[in-house]
Amino acid sequence: MNVVRSAGGGGSNDNYKIESENTAAVSPISRPSCSITELVKKTNFSKEQIRHLYRTFKQDSPSGQVSKEHFVSIISTLFPTGECYRYSIFLFRNIDRSNTGTIHFEDLITAFALLIHGSIRERIGWVFDLYDLNKDGKITRLELLQLVAAVFQLIVPVCKLNYTSITNIIEERTNQFFHNWDVHGNGLIYKEDFIQYCLQ
Repeated sequence: MNVVRSAGGGGSNDNYKIESENTAAVSPISRPSCSITELVKKTNFSKEQIRHLYRTFKQDSPSGQVSKEHFVSIISTLFPTGECYRYSIFLFRNIDRSNTGTIHFEDLITAFALLIHGSIRERIGWVFDLYDLNKDGKITRLELLQLVAAVFQLIVPVCKLNYTSITNIIEERTNQFFHNWDVHGNGLIYKEDFIQYCLQ
């Protein structure tokens, strides 16, 4: 998904259509449900940036939507030596806020806008939501352990995995993070506490 690397750019078309759109696509075409003007207000991207991002998105996803499998394959190109499946699924869920099982252009550009134009508090909140795997407003040690393990799998080449040492490192990191973020000592990390800790 080149759009992941294209949070800028230009363009001159006044609509979302791409001249060479594949009309023989098997799945129905999903188009944005709001206008460029509405997206400009919602995201603080310029019309030109939105047009550029949309064209790039449609080149990678002519149907206008990205499935979990497609998303995993896209992320795997960014981390070719690691194992990215688990992390990709966690990231997918955090972008697919409406829980439809697919990412649409609005989902992606909303996430980009928050991460690029959002306040520090909003960006930290987005990271908390990524860690909050079941989206219940708190992070358990098990959720944090799963995220830490997924990140390690991204960066450590699969062929060089020493499972015993990696497991020990993952446990240590998880314990360290959890100790710092569980400010009430009740085995749960709450969003506001997480944000305040990160802001400090």
